Amino acid sequence: MPDQSYYVHLDSLKDFVRELETQIHAMSQPNDFLRTLGEHPLLFGEFGEAGSLADAHHAAVAEMQGLLDQVRGAITFAQEVTTTVADGYEQADQSVAGDLHRSGAEAGLLDPLLSLLGLGSGTSASEGGKGA
Repeated sequence: MPDQSYYVHLDSLKDFVRELETQIHAMSQPNDFLRTLGEHPLLFGEFGEAGSLADAHHAAVAEMQGLLDQVRGAITFAQEVTTTVADGYEQADQSVAGDLHRSGAEAGLLDPLLSLLGLGSGTSASEGGKGA
């Protein structure tokens, strides 16, 4: 039977979020440039085809801005979801680690290890290091 467990590498998720931030920043540069294109009049000339070209140019710039905004929105959504997932796994790991530590302390399972490390005084960790 194949292994049904899974493994989540939190640092990889965090690296992914940082890469998404980089991508969002990279997407803003072309969009900023496109915005400047729309601010200046096009000097194609004073004839029919020039006016049509200017209209087509403005429509293409607006469409490209819309597409870049959609991509930025998708990247932002992926970043938010990934951050939420990573935070959830990190909290779950901390919760399980805390539960394991408390269970081990209550059962006295950590006493030999703590004594070996010179951290224990022969009392269980659940007693807070106080003598009986």
